[in-house]
Amino acid sequence: MSAFAAARRRGPSYGTVIAITVVLGIIVLLFATGRLEARKWQPFLEPSTWRFLGEGLLVTLIVAGVALVLSTAFGIVLGVVRSGLFGPLGWLVSGAIELVRATPILAILLIVTIVMLRLRLSSEAIFAGIIGLTIYNSAVIGEIVRAGILSIPRGEVEAARSLGLSYLETMRSVVLPQALSRMTPALVSQLITLIKDTSLLFIIAAPELLSFGRSFYNFYGNLLETYIVIACIFFAINYPLSRFSRRLETRRPADERLHIIGEEDQTLVPVITMSHPKA
Repeated sequence: MSAFAAARRRGPSYGTVIAITVVLGIIVLLFATGRLEARKWQPFLEPSTWRFLGEGLLVTLIVAGVALVLSTAFGIVLGVVRSGLFGPLGWLVSGAIELVRATPILAILLIVTIVMLRLRLSSEAIFAGIIGLTIYNSAVIGEIVRAGILSIPRGEVEAARSLGLSYLETMRSVVLPQALSRMTPALVSQLITLIKDTSLLFIIAAPELLSFGRSFYNFYGNLLETYIVIACIFFAINYPLSRFSRRLETRRPADERLHIIGEEDQTLVPVITMSHPKA
């Protein structure tokens, strides 16, 4: 490995350094032009401010964690089912997954909230947020799981079936253990997206970090400063996860990587680097 490549593995990329430099430059420029007043930053020197924002951050992390666990469980089921079903039933499952993936997550959150209110299931916005995030991310993770399953050499599947294992036994004992290992970087990337998507819950009045921030700037009148701080909090959480995901991916052989294409914050379309018959 060259010294240049080794340096890239050890430290942040040039793009990251440039982005941070530009952001810091913009902040300095805003201070210099008087757009950012020192007095509006004063509340962030108080311990009570961080305790208050910490309560919102805790809700954000709990919602993201619960939604991730549920989405992973349902996503594995959807991925296994979609890769093994054919005919009308398979088309139905595929259609449901594609419908969810093609729908804006904000629309899903609003629909879930309205349905829960009309059915009088719960008036807690947190529950609606968890359900909405779980529905969307289950579909996305289901496609990641399907891509992981298809990345396993067909010969291993045929060998397992020739030994008398059923489809589900083959999935459980042979395919999924390997596929889940290959899917880990993509799942970490989806966790990053999930954490960012929790900020949409303030639309349905869920008490997460952005909602706490809104209450904070309404009291102190420092809207821009509060949003900068909240953005830094999200960056401090997501950037290490992003680096961790990249490191996991680079450790795998090139022919075992799952490449995710599509818009960064929207639909993820898993593709495989090896050629296999499509399910």
